[in-house]
Amino acid sequence: MRRISSFLGSLLLCAALSIPGVGTAAPASGETAGVPVKSVKSDRIAVVIGNSRYPSGALANPRNDASAMAEALRRLDFDVELKLDATKADMDAVFRRFSARADGAAVTAIFYAGHGIQVGGGNYIVPIDANPQHERDLKRDMIKMDDILEDMGAARVKLVFFDACRDNPLARSFSRGGSRGMAAPVEATGTLISFATKHGNTAADGEGKHSPYAAALLAALENPAGVEIEQMLRRVQQSVKQATSGQQEPWRYGSLDGDFYFRPPAPTDATAASKAAVEQAVQEATRRAGEQAAREKAELQQSIKALREASERAVAEAVKAQKLAGESAVAEALKRSNEQAARERDAMQKSMEKMLQDALDKQKATLEAERAASAAKTAPMATGDGKAAPQAISLASLRPAEAARPAASPVSMIGAAGDEWEYVATDIYGKQQKLVARVKAIVPGAGLLEEFVLGGRPLAEWVFDNKPHLVGIPLDSVLLFAPNWAGEDLDSVAIVNPSRCLQIQYVTSCRVSKMKVVGEERITVPAGSYDTRKLEMTVVFGTDYGDATLDATIWYSKQHQRMVRQSVKGRHPVAEAPVNQLYETMELAAYRSWAAR
Repeated sequence: MRRISSFLGSLLLCAALSIPGVGTAAPASGETAGVPVKSVKSDRIAVVIGNSRYPSGALANPRNDASAMAEALRRLDFDVELKLDATKADMDAVFRRFSARADGAAVTAIFYAGHGIQVGGGNYIVPIDANPQHERDLKRDMIKMDDILEDMGAARVKLVFFDACRDNPLARSFSRGGSRGMAAPVEATGTLISFATKHGNTAADGEGKHSPYAAALLAALENPAGVEIEQMLRRVQQSVKQATSGQQEPWRYGSLDGDFYFRPPAPTDATAASKAAVEQAVQEATRRAGEQAAREKAELQQSIKALREASERAVAEAVKAQKLAGESAVAEALKRSNEQAARERDAMQKSMEKMLQDALDKQKATLEAERAASAAKTAPMATGDGKAAPQAISLASLRPAEAARPAASPVSMIGAAGDEWEYVATDIYGKQQKLVARVKAIVPGAGLLEEFVLGGRPLAEWVFDNKPHLVGIPLDSVLLFAPNWAGEDLDSVAIVNPSRCLQIQYVTSCRVSKMKVVGEERITVPAGSYDTRKLEMTVVFGTDYGDATLDATIWYSKQHQRMVRQSVKGRHPVAEAPVNQLYETMELAAYRSWAAR
């Protein structure tokens, strides 16, 4: 028995904060630091114990750790009882008071720094006056960890931070034997236990005022707002591994029923998280739309490339046949080539007609949904002569059954599928945005399928016939004069995608008040010089505060069936700018022909 006492006298089970010679002088046994435990009820209660002043094997840092941890928990609204250099009687009294209050608390927490041992699979914390002569004395001289867990009561959240994972030099003296480090505790839902190192391992002493584990834990508690405890303990784990070069790794046991935050996320954090989620969703949708557009473009390019290659092969075969068999063979080869080309052109034509029809069906469904959604909000739009104006192009005239019949005044389509018209819009502040109109399909006598891409993001696609239209775009100019018009009639200008107007704050309706040709003019833009017809247009926006207007001047190339420049002035219904303030200028910056690529 004396041998057991001598082993205990030389006990060097350093807590994670035990650097000899560092820290302040130890007070008398049983000293209590900080504010005494409150008598009033608290939703968060904690016991913090730091034992340094052992008769043999004294530790320097547990007092520092416990004092700093008590202050950190108080700042987090915990009612803390701090005990430094506690005897067995002190610990019994502290946990008796703690147990009496635990059932009425929502969160209970325990932090211990000091000596600890494992005997027979059980974990014990060591008071400063412990002196066991036999393993039967453990229950009288020490505090069993399982008993402490029971003292935590029926609190919904139970947190244990155990900084006493050192070798047990008493193992050879106890008949059941002891093991290196601490034993793995019994895990239970609602209780989260954090050890300074994994069970069966020992913790490093470290350097400085605090142990690696306590230093990392205190740093994590400096600003815990919005950090869930599991995430916080993972950060502690990473910090300790880094500080000890991988020699020590904190370990956690058990789990909580739900998330726990020492401080919940601030409202601004939640808003930022929500905004980030929205931005991520927008980016994902943009990515998918871009991929879809790229696939469609690649398919179209592949079809055109295949047609070219087939024609080139046919010509090569014809030349070869001419050399081998004379004019008759050439004639036969050319005939086969022409027949093959005709079949491929017919297949290409049918593919474009199907693409056009699919776009028409989609466009019709979109327009009908917009009209249904805004029926209660918007009034019928009117043209300059007071007659009701259509909200979109006539879909009935573009049915496949009628597409086979030439139009009364047929208009040749300018360009080819794959062509791109790039515009640059500049607002009053000098900010520029790029808008690309990409031709996806052309079916003579039926229409032109075109999609609009803003900043690399596909926005919408529309089918245009040879009638005048305005298409809604997400720029300050709001409306863009659409392509594929070479007529004279401007009395029935229709607004395509009218919901774009209604997305402006306070706007309840929009209509074309007037649109007329005011002359001919040759202008130069970044894409080149063009002979244009100069048009003037007024769009009236109905708002809760009365009507507001946008006056647009449009330079339109009849030869190319494209708008070359558009200048928009006016006043936004809720803007501070004076009337006739220039809003935005849009110019044709480049034209890319698929045939030239």
